[in-house]
Amino acid sequence: MDTVRALAARVAGGDVRVETIPAGADAAAGEYECRDGVLTLRGSDPVAAASAFAQYLKAVTGRQVTWDQPRLQPPLESWPAAPRTRLASPFPIRYYLNAVTYGYSSAFWDWDRWEREIDWMALHGVTHPLMQVGHEAVLAEMFRRAGLDQARIDEWIGSAAHFPWTWMGNTNSFGGPLPSTWVSRHVELAQRILERQRSLGMTPVLPMFGGHVPPELAGPSDGELEWQGWRTRILGPGSERYRSLAAQFMSVQRELFGTDHHYAVDPYIESVPPSGDPDYLESAGRAVYRAMADNDPAATWVLAGWPFHYHRDFWRPERVRAYLAGVPEERLVLLDLWGEHAPMWRRDGMFERRWVWCAVHNFGGRFALFGDLRGLRRDVEELRRTRPARLTGIGLAPEAIENNTVFYELATDLAWGTAEVDEWLDSFARQRYVSGHDDVVEAWRLLADTLYGPGRTRSIPSPVIARPWSTGTPFAAQRLAGEFVPREAEPQRQSANIDAENDPMVLGALPRIAAATRLLLRRAADAGAREPLERDVADLVGHVVAQGCRVHIRGMMAAFAKGDRGGILEHLARFRVDLLDLDELAGTRSDSRVGRWIADARAWGGSPAEADVMERDARSLVSVWGHQTSGLHDYSGRHWAGLIRDYYLPRWELWATWLARAATAGESPDVDDLRARVVAHEEAWRRAVGGYSAVPEGDTLDVAARILDRLGY
Repeated sequence: MDTVRALAARVAGGDVRVETIPAGADAAAGEYECRDGVLTLRGSDPVAAASAFAQYLKAVTGRQVTWDQPRLQPPLESWPAAPRTRLASPFPIRYYLNAVTYGYSSAFWDWDRWEREIDWMALHGVTHPLMQVGHEAVLAEMFRRAGLDQARIDEWIGSAAHFPWTWMGNTNSFGGPLPSTWVSRHVELAQRILERQRSLGMTPVLPMFGGHVPPELAGPSDGELEWQGWRTRILGPGSERYRSLAAQFMSVQRELFGTDHHYAVDPYIESVPPSGDPDYLESAGRAVYRAMADNDPAATWVLAGWPFHYHRDFWRPERVRAYLAGVPEERLVLLDLWGEHAPMWRRDGMFERRWVWCAVHNFGGRFALFGDLRGLRRDVEELRRTRPARLTGIGLAPEAIENNTVFYELATDLAWGTAEVDEWLDSFARQRYVSGHDDVVEAWRLLADTLYGPGRTRSIPSPVIARPWSTGTPFAAQRLAGEFVPREAEPQRQSANIDAENDPMVLGALPRIAAATRLLLRRAADAGAREPLERDVADLVGHVVAQGCRVHIRGMMAAFAKGDRGGILEHLARFRVDLLDLDELAGTRSDSRVGRWIADARAWGGSPAEADVMERDARSLVSVWGHQTSGLHDYSGRHWAGLIRDYYLPRWELWATWLARAATAGESPDVDDLRARVVAHEEAWRRAVGGYSAVPEGDTLDVAARILDRLGY
């Protein structure tokens, strides 16, 4: 329990006493008590004791530890008195992270950032974190022992930012190569991470080899997977090559990182298997499990249920059951990965297997403020009350983190109790800003009825990041304002969702969201925690500006339909003002500057040339993502300073001036011409080097207030 004492000192600056207690009939139990200035934490394990500390901070000191404020500032000078208070959880597993979080959020983290995240995990009750750092070393050594030379290994592994998708068999040979010291430094980093997680009583879930290999290691009878234009060979489930490589993988991983007997591997995460024959699928599932068990008899497979939703037309129940048939019941944990939106357990009963309910919430790290808070509480309370068959835990599996703090704070609190959302939210608001004023409570009541209201289980896309062209059939038309607009003149609808203003919770909600922001601005001077308040104000004003841009996009389309060149350019001018304001607002914070992302990536380069490669791959992920021919453009789009001004705005200007030229000529626009211009712009931006600072400029609250004034809110 010494690690809990050290955690408390890091987070709050004081010493505590830590004791062990039995869990009793619960899966985990914790307690806090403070007498005569001595704070005593008790737990059935270190995570439970750390969770008790977090609850003490919230309930007694009125403070909280979040991504926005990982250390209490200023530290507490003393521990306020508190009676002995118990908390308990019925969930043995409290899972955390997603394979792609290691690309979208933590690709370039160092130890200091990882230490804060592990503290967050412990304080928020995490028992089973997915841990992929250093996996490149295991994969590379396995390939080396199989006879591949280092240059080929480096080529196939590719980019640091994109590596999670290579592990899952989605991509290969894209970006990179990794810096010369990347692997050795990440092995050391991984060992520190694992040592800290294990010392806190966590069970890290390590990767396993799914059979994805360079073509040199595949045979004629082995299969091939396709994902977004990439093709990856996958070894046959009964092949000797798969058994031998898996054995090498397990051996190397154990040598470097030890084991906690839990392994994550998803051979077909978003790809269709080479065959749908039930016998083939059974042999495939059995082969993966046998490869684990032959090298670790205590192995448990942690399998994401995402493919069974993503490709549900292929993964009919009989095929899923065939795939799982060769895995003993006690050796499989199935993740119901998108439980807050598309729960498999209601449809398929999780195929009579042990399972963990998870919320994905965020996709790609894209900017979006959303989350159904009451629905989240309802779902977890139902799980707690009814205990569906074989349920063994709950978890969070976001594609990216450090966003929508309220959703994650509620989700982790619900693992220990089920307070009504209104009551919880009032406390959350006061704790978040260390403020006793009713204005902050009223602000969050407004947000809970809009952005975080019932049914908001999916994000409202930001039109700012939409790629301004579509792939519609030439001269296909849509009725708009009494006129026809060629569909090929519209922005891509899957990313822009320009029609979302028909949802009353989009444009219609902006006045209430702005009103909530004004309440927070009013209380800024007396808030005890300014950093979370600035973060929320920046995000809320960013949402108001971005969603309001829909008016200008539709306005340009309407003007084009009427052949009104002046109307197009007038709306473009207003749109430009909005985007430049949004860029300025984002630039007041380091965490929303593309320069911060780029600087963190470059820091891993051992030479200027290596740093340039890291920058290119970091830029790729948040812009084009991969190849121009893939469908992933802007999947990870962000409201980041620099990215808005130099990437999104010029694309929109290309589109608007293209429309204006066509309107002047009185003819249908040339889509190929626009595409060529957009592609050239995108490629120039991701190949560029330098030009962005990580240092914030300006005062967030002043800039936010000025923008609201301009918009009339």
